[in-house]
Amino acid sequence: MKKLLTLTSALLLPGAVFAADLSSIYNMAASSDPEIEAARAAREASSYNVMIARGALLPQAQVSYTHTHLEYEIKDSALDIPEYDLGSLEVSAGMSIFDLNKWYSYKAARSGNDNGNFELQMSEQQLLMRTAEAYFNALRAEDNLSTANAELKAVQRALEQTKQRYDVGLIAITEVHEAQAAYDLSYASLLGQRANREVQYEILAQLTGEKISGVSALKSSVAMSDPQPQDAEEWVASGLEKFPGLLMVQSQVEAARLQRNATRSQHMPTVELFASYKDGDQAFGFEDPLDASTTSYGVKVTVPLLAGGSLYAASKQSALNYASADYQLEKTRRDVKQNIRSLYLQVRTDVLNINARSQAIRSARSALDATQTGYKVGTRNIVEVLDAQKKVYQAERDYANARYDYILNLLSLKFYAGTLNEADIEMLNGWLES
Repeated sequence: MKKLLTLTSALLLPGAVFAADLSSIYNMAASSDPEIEAARAAREASSYNVMIARGALLPQAQVSYTHTHLEYEIKDSALDIPEYDLGSLEVSAGMSIFDLNKWYSYKAARSGNDNGNFELQMSEQQLLMRTAEAYFNALRAEDNLSTANAELKAVQRALEQTKQRYDVGLIAITEVHEAQAAYDLSYASLLGQRANREVQYEILAQLTGEKISGVSALKSSVAMSDPQPQDAEEWVASGLEKFPGLLMVQSQVEAARLQRNATRSQHMPTVELFASYKDGDQAFGFEDPLDASTTSYGVKVTVPLLAGGSLYAASKQSALNYASADYQLEKTRRDVKQNIRSLYLQVRTDVLNINARSQAIRSARSALDATQTGYKVGTRNIVEVLDAQKKVYQAERDYANARYDYILNLLSLKFYAGTLNEADIEMLNGWLES
């Protein structure tokens, strides 16, 4: 509870700077992410398309009032012709009885509303991915910077020892120059890692709207195993059923099909029921206007005959749009299958890579110990020592990167399988140091 209160207080301070774990950063991002808010607004806006399209199928009514002032003027006449003020009130109503164009347009609007829901789901899962990528890239930058610092200190110690050995005449000046060159390269690498760390924290700040000073580290004891289930085709089946990106394209294909049907139905007859009532003044010649009312009702049948070819062109265009959407759906299906199979294989490879990188660290450290011992007795030179040190730190960097690659590839696999959710963030948060 104390931790929660501290975080809440920090969030209330403008420009607050604090350290955070993955769950905290995700909660901050989810509460202020403009892409999520845009997707929600777009979904709500698309929902009104259904109401608009349905309105065309429901009864329509309107009332109007007209006021007219009439003046007659006959040239070369002595007649005194009065002026008239005429008022007219009209109430009219109508309703489509048979109009396939309006019906298919309504169905297409409903399909578009489903698409808005899938777009929101896609944005929510993309936020999970963006948060995890930003967090673990920042953590990767922290590890790389820490390794660069350790490497620089080790090279600096080697440089100092080399200078001491040169001062007492045990080695040549060339070894001092080589150690100095190694130090300069390590220092330049350190500057690059510092800059990269700042860049990654800027990405976190852009994501959350807050200045983050540090992130919780990944535990060294986390067991990283093969994805479950251990069958790529089960992951593929899940993606084809649940991946929001694919569901979006499917709803777009359905909307294109219905829009094609709506366009084709413009060739069909329409039937409309109408009724109107009009009460107002009517003028006949120069006589006083009469107060009269008119009531009319009936059925109107409209049959399109010629439209200059525009109906034919619109029908062909909508058919081609539907075909294009269908081809895009097939491409998306293939992309989802390929991405899932590739990511599944990559995650399994990452597990093997992590184990290999861990063994490489032990081997590199053993080689470094042997090289340093040889250097002390004069059988190895400083170049060999520096090279052995470099291999140790490179192995440590490769090991850390392999672990982060595993996490991000596993999340990507779940993303394309359509199963990524906030529980995965909580699971990863449990992999972090308190």
